[in-house]
Amino acid sequence: MITFLSKIIKLNNLHVIGIIRNEDEEIYNVLTVKKKGNKIDIVSTQSFENFEKTAKSIDLKIPVILVVDGKGILNKEIDFNNESDVSWYKNIDFESIYHTSLLGSKSSFISFCRKNIVNEISENFLKKGFQVADIYVGSFLSGLLYNAIQKDTIISNDIILEFDNGKLDAFSKQPATVKTETYILGKEKINSSFLPLYGTIIHFFIQQKEVSKTKNETLSTEEIIYKKAFNVFGVAMLAGFLISLLGSYLLIQYYGSKNAELNLQSVYSNQSYQKILDLEKQKENKQRLLKEAGFLSAKFLSFYGYEIIKGIPSDISLTDLNIIPVNQEIKENKKISFDAKSIIIKGETFNESSFNNWMEKLKKMNWLKNFEIKSFKKDKKNKSQFEIKITIKDV
Repeated sequence: MITFLSKIIKLNNLHVIGIIRNEDEEIYNVLTVKKKGNKIDIVSTQSFENFEKTAKSIDLKIPVILVVDGKGILNKEIDFNNESDVSWYKNIDFESIYHTSLLGSKSSFISFCRKNIVNEISENFLKKGFQVADIYVGSFLSGLLYNAIQKDTIISNDIILEFDNGKLDAFSKQPATVKTETYILGKEKINSSFLPLYGTIIHFFIQQKEVSKTKNETLSTEEIIYKKAFNVFGVAMLAGFLISLLGSYLLIQYYGSKNAELNLQSVYSNQSYQKILDLEKQKENKQRLLKEAGFLSAKFLSFYGYEIIKGIPSDISLTDLNIIPVNQEIKENKKISFDAKSIIIKGETFNESSFNNWMEKLKKMNWLKNFEIKSFKKDKKNKSQFEIKITIKDV
């Protein structure tokens, strides 16, 4: 799990704090770096004269690596071809000391101190809220920078490192008269008092096999990574939640307005649909009424009147021509009943022969289904009065 998280939440920003313990003072050198891929960039270098100023001046959210040097720190070269060095090394109680060592060309160079010194320093930093990722002691890790500096003698804090064929070969205490020196690492210039800090950060990221050190069980890089992961993922989750909440609110507003529009359209649609139903019902009623009245014939009513009138002989006069007459007297609030497909003809003539000829002609009309002489009688003047009912064919 920690491997997975370390790939996502890397400790790319780090403070490396060098604590130089002298007889009457402590100096805090702070090297702030940023790792981009395989490149380490120096962000800043600062020096503080006490712990309180250091705690107030740097960002506590960035993890720190502590490098302890000066009073209480012993430096020794261990030549494994020398019996006395081997015997001394075998008698070391590693449970009671804190050490950092670098393997050289023929010897191992070790910086060590009592564990209580490191524990006291780490506790002070932890109480102030620092995120301590690891602790180193001594200045030998400047030897990891030989390939970048390309000098056979390098000043590292208060000791001088000597190299043979690129490997640390010996060291000596720096005389008090020797001043600090500046080295160029790539495009960066770095003071010799900050050189051990840069060497430390190189080992922290690369973990060279030539370096060995005490593992501090009270410190946990995993805890820092988990804490950073929690902060990052917590902020991301909170931001995601707020964005989701905002998106949900906007969607609710959007779809709410759309739903209101649809409801309004539905109301109008229902009203329109009901109006259509009412109109269709009115149409059916009117069609039924027209059908009952016989007005749905393919021919206009005037056609029948014209056909009848044009064939009337001159000696016959019509007194009434009623096409589709009503069956009964029209009264208010009472349905009108028509005698559909019927024509009532009333008239008079003095020539019965002419009347009979006219009847024969009517029989030949292709639209006539039947006709019936309802009455035929003469008055005192010998004038014949008649009433005929014609039935029209269904067309």
